[in-house]
Amino acid sequence: MFARIVTSLALICTLLFQNLLVLPARHDADVQLKAVLVADIHADADPVRDRSNVLRQIFAAIGKTQNDADTLVMAGDLTNSGDEWEYRFLNNYLNVYCRLRDRVPEIGNHDSWHHSDDPDYALAEQYFKDFCRWNGVKTDKVYYEKTVCDIPFLVLGVEASDFKNPYHSDEQLDWFETELNAAVAAGKPVFVICHKPLDYLGNAAARMEQILTNAAEAAAAPIVYVCGHTHDIGGRTFHQPNDKLVFLELPSLQYTYGGGLGFVAEVTDSEVTLTGMNFLTDQPLDDFEYHIGF
Repeated sequence: MFARIVTSLALICTLLFQNLLVLPARHDADVQLKAVLVADIHADADPVRDRSNVLRQIFAAIGKTQNDADTLVMAGDLTNSGDEWEYRFLNNYLNVYCRLRDRVPEIGNHDSWHHSDDPDYALAEQYFKDFCRWNGVKTDKVYYEKTVCDIPFLVLGVEASDFKNPYHSDEQLDWFETELNAAVAAGKPVFVICHKPLDYLGNAAARMEQILTNAAEAAAAPIVYVCGHTHDIGGRTFHQPNDKLVFLELPSLQYTYGGGLGFVAEVTDSEVTLTGMNFLTDQPLDDFEYHIGF
C-alpha cells in the first residue's frame, strides 16, 4: 500500500509539473470549432487505483497535445456509479491535468444510479447537475443546449435509473425536436450528444430516429449524433445514412485498448472532420478519419 501511495504521488507530481508550462493555443484560423470528444470515462472514487492513474495520464496528454481545442465533450458514463466523490475526483483531474476549461458533460447510464446496489436517481441527478455547475453549465434538467463557437450542442439525458431501459420523457423529446429544428434552420452543423446509440434507446428509439431524419431532410449542414456506451471501436464507429446525418459511436476513454481513445471534431465553413485519436500517443487512429462536406 505504501509503495502504491508513493508511486501515485510521484505520478501526480510528474503530470502536474509536465502540464504547468502548457499554454493555451489557437487552432488554424479556418477552423471555426475544434472539440475533443470522449465517452465512458468511468471515474473512480479511489484516487490511487490503477484506473485513476490511467485517467490522469490521459487527461494530461489531452491537455498537452489538444490545448488548442475549444471544448471537451464527455458523452456519458462520466463516473462508475454516480457517486459524489467520483465526480469530485474527475473534476480535479480535469482542472489539474487537462486544462481545457470549456466542457460539455452528459449523463450516462452509470451516472444515473447512485450506487447500483441501491439506486437513488434523485441523488444521482443532483450530483450530475452539481458537476455541470462546476464546469460552467447551468441547467435545471439533465438535458440542455450549449453553444460553443457558434456551434450548437444538444445534450440529452436519461430521466430515471438506467440499467437496461433508458427513459427519455415526452417533454425531453419535444424539447429536442424544437431545439434541433431551430438549430438546423440556422444553417450550422449541430452536435447531438446522447450516451447510448439509437438501437439502445428502448422506447425512445423510434421517435428519436424520426426527429433526426426529419431534421436532416431540411438541414444545410451535418447533424452529428455522438454517443458511446459500447466501449468499442470498429464497424459501429461511423454510420452515415444520408448526406446530412452522421452517427459517431465513441470508444471508451478508459477501457478500450489500454485507454486514451477518442475523437477530435473540427468544423470549417464547408466541412466537418472527425478524427479518431490515441491521446496517450498523440497519434491518429488508422482508418478512423471522416470528412462530411456541406
